[in-house]
Amino acid sequence: MRTLKTAAAALLALMTVACDNTPKPAPTERVVEDTDPTTGVITLRNYTIKDTIKVGGALYHYTCAFESVDTMPVLINPQGLEYHESRVRIDIRRDSTHVFNKTFYKSNFHEYVPANVLKTSTMVGVNYNFIKGEEDRSAFYFIVTVGDPDETSDMSYPLELKVATDGSYSFKKAENLETEPLRPGLNIDPGEDGTI
Repeated sequence: MRTLKTAAAALLALMTVACDNTPKPAPTERVVEDTDPTTGVITLRNYTIKDTIKVGGALYHYTCAFESVDTMPVLINPQGLEYHESRVRIDIRRDSTHVFNKTFYKSNFHEYVPANVLKTSTMVGVNYNFIKGEEDRSAFYFIVTVGDPDETSDMSYPLELKVATDGSYSFKKAENLETEPLRPGLNIDPGEDGTI
């Protein structure tokens, strides 16, 4: 009987907390960049996206990593702000076998982005293109974006990366930019530690 009363008291306490009408704090805005207090150079925050998908009837694991690089020269964007360069790393595996493992820098896209824009830009994002992946289940589709690192700028060049199951790949200008996942739970923003 004592256990029943303890359980009832605990349940009542939980219900009281759940029915509390105290205003909850507003969610904090996700920070996407850090500024070095000494140098003033801005760094875009790293993040990693991982998933398992079926392509060509087989299961594959992919990882998209967006990483800042502080070992390269600093770039100055059109607004005159200094940024560290960034890179995009994409890894695709089937079991323990690497199908694709490549790191991309803005210099890889000189034929898609005008030279004057490329000079003041860097890699600004990567994601899996779920809509394109649903249309064609024989290959992997990613959106890799080069652009002005200032999040208030809309100057960017999204490119579609198509990776075949044999590891060959090609780029073209992205036309369908829908990266919203078709399954719930895959569109969670990266946490402060860069994982989702």
